[in-house]
Amino acid sequence: MIKKFDNINNEFSKSLNEEIVYREMVKILSSHEIKIYQARVDRVNTRMQRYFNSTPLRNVFARICNYAFTVNQFYTITYVTKELRSTRQAIATMVDECESEGWLNIKRKPNRVEFQSSKILYNSWKDYVYARINIMNSDERNEWISMLTLYKYLKKNKQNSVKSVDIDK
Repeated sequence: MIKKFDNINNEFSKSLNEEIVYREMVKILSSHEIKIYQARVDRVNTRMQRYFNSTPLRNVFARICNYAFTVNQFYTITYVTKELRSTRQAIATMVDECESEGWLNIKRKPNRVEFQSSKILYNSWKDYVYARINIMNSDERNEWISMLTLYKYLKKNKQNSVKSVDIDK
């Protein structure tokens, strides 16, 4: 009976530790995302920043365009619509608006438009990347990695733990 109690106490301890680690992860991630939000609100110095920081969809649209540029691909409106869970009209409108600003490289074919970031949009991300680096300092990054590693360890051990066995049987 004592062994059974020890197993229950051990499981309770693991759950408690997992909850503590989870709370720390929420605290770190929430703080980080608040800083990202603040940086987006504060970074409205240029027309491009104002445009891409004005809505979540425009914000992520800039990311997918830059990703396409970095992997030397051109994406279609259909592909981006599916990836961003948006409407064809919304993506087509952004393509037209960004093309008129010179922020996209465009390939047109009959019934098909393909696009990626222009060098102008791609280069504008240097400021963004540097701003993001400064948002989370190295201590916060290390703490996040430690908490994530510990959380995964606790979850794995919880899944692999053997259920308590009644020794009287």
